[in-house]
Amino acid sequence: MKIGLDIRTINKPKSGVGYYVTNLIREFQSIDATNEYFMISNNHSYESEFRNLSNFTNFKTWISNENHIIGDLWESFYLPRLLLNKNVDVFHGPAFMIPLRSVGFRTVVTIHDVVAFTRTETVPKKYALYMRILLKQVVRKVDKIIAPSISTKNDLIKYLNTPEEKIHVVYNAVSPKYSPAAPGHDYGEIKRKFGIRNKYILFAGNLEPRKNLIRLMEAFNMALPKLSGEYQLVICGKRGWLYQDILRTYEKFNLNNEIILTNYVTEQDLINLYQSADIFAFPTLYEGFGFPPLEAMGCGVPVITSNVSSLPEIVGDAAVLVNPLDTGEISEALVTMASSEALREELKEKGLKRSALFSWKDTARKTLDIYASVF
Repeated sequence: MKIGLDIRTINKPKSGVGYYVTNLIREFQSIDATNEYFMISNNHSYESEFRNLSNFTNFKTWISNENHIIGDLWESFYLPRLLLNKNVDVFHGPAFMIPLRSVGFRTVVTIHDVVAFTRTETVPKKYALYMRILLKQVVRKVDKIIAPSISTKNDLIKYLNTPEEKIHVVYNAVSPKYSPAAPGHDYGEIKRKFGIRNKYILFAGNLEPRKNLIRLMEAFNMALPKLSGEYQLVICGKRGWLYQDILRTYEKFNLNNEIILTNYVTEQDLINLYQSADIFAFPTLYEGFGFPPLEAMGCGVPVITSNVSSLPEIVGDAAVLVNPLDTGEISEALVTMASSEALREELKEKGLKRSALFSWKDTARKTLDIYASVF
């Protein structure tokens, strides 16, 4: 079987989708020496990220996946001819999109979330409209859909009338790099690098409305008197869309440097920030899967997250769940976690066990099974 795979989401800085594609290919290279892989990239990611194996070839295009209209036109009209010319049997679009003129090969798509339907107020209006139109066509034309959670599967059925038999739930995972620091590890260097002087509550993710950062900062501000000056809030991530109100709230509440915005950080710095954090807070409004809570758990950090969308399914009983629309409830959870060492230790232990249940090797094997089912 010859498999075509669009890897143009492997950009720097990487997003969650970029990590998904990177880890999927690494596992394919580890477990599959039989099938052939034809990769489509638009930068040097292929050469720098992966081993040079005989059953993996790479085709470079100048078309970026970030230019949705031009990129999607290229994918629908030029890419099918290329795939046919290369005798591709199955094409996998790992980021929402497939060639809509897919004649001569089978198609699989990963739809990571349907935020354009569920939380339209958290994304630009033009993007929401475009994705609504696009996804309706994709789910109608594709042979199989990979959803990263049962929650996302249910959303696909509810909002897009997707036939249930088309959808396969394949969980994502986190890299083994997200693990606790060695005993006696010195956290001083990473704290000095980002101006952290106290214990801290960490958030990791893009600065955008869906991540609910305004309520998190409000909740932290409410909690400050009960935290006795012992904690800072560290918000780690690059600016996403519609971030301006988040920055205004930061300026409003950050009178004594109690809140730190790091902007984008390298993966190693992110791991170090997880490892040295005391609490991880992720009160997002919606996630199709949600990497950060599992990453934090893997690093041995107790987690507070939302009781909506996929998050209860992913974290199980290994986190404190809160209503993301209730600032008071988020604040109370921060105070309770900060004041109870027993709770923190319990969640650390549960979190390590929970994160270990998710494996990229399992993700890759199940994905290969889906390719085989349509071949």
